[in-house]
Amino acid sequence: MAISPEYIALLRIGIESSPEWKEAWERINDYLDALRTPDTIDRELILLSSFERAIFRKRQQPFTPATELAFQEAQRTLDFALRHLIDEGVSDDRRSVEQRVRLYLTENVDGNFLGRTDEMSEEVRQALREVRLQAAPNLQVASITARPLEFSSPGKRLISLAEKLSPLGANRIFAWVFGLAILALVVIGSLYRF
Repeated sequence: MAISPEYIALLRIGIESSPEWKEAWERINDYLDALRTPDTIDRELILLSSFERAIFRKRQQPFTPATELAFQEAQRTLDFALRHLIDEGVSDDRRSVEQRVRLYLTENVDGNFLGRTDEMSEEVRQALREVRLQAAPNLQVASITARPLEFSSPGKRLISLAEKLSPLGANRIFAWVFGLAILALVVIGSLYRF
């Protein structure tokens, strides 16, 4: 599909010159960002064709906001581009969510397969049509009860020794003397290797 650069330039000038259309352009870009649509020629075609139709509709429906018209046309374009990935039975209120899932699942390093049936096997297309989002099952409340820690016999002896020595540890003078003694042993041990 070849679009002349002059036409694209005129369309962009028209969009940039109107605050209403500029806001619509930003909102639709935000929507496509939310869908994780990469900045490729596909995205440009979605934007340009959507805005072309929205501008035409705005002439017939002057009191409808431009953002609403642009969003409807972008949604129609996405519906058309992803028609081979989404089952016809999907309701309109779920279609946007399903499109987001399909775009996420078909994403690759270079972008995505937006509308390109020749890059996917029939098995992949069929699998993507059958994918359904389902709510997770309700969580079950776990019963967690606290149990006391059980120490081994050496651990129990260490605990009883610590309990016996705890009054000494509360004495600051003893703690300083004990700490300095340990430090002296470390220094002597490092100077004179036994």
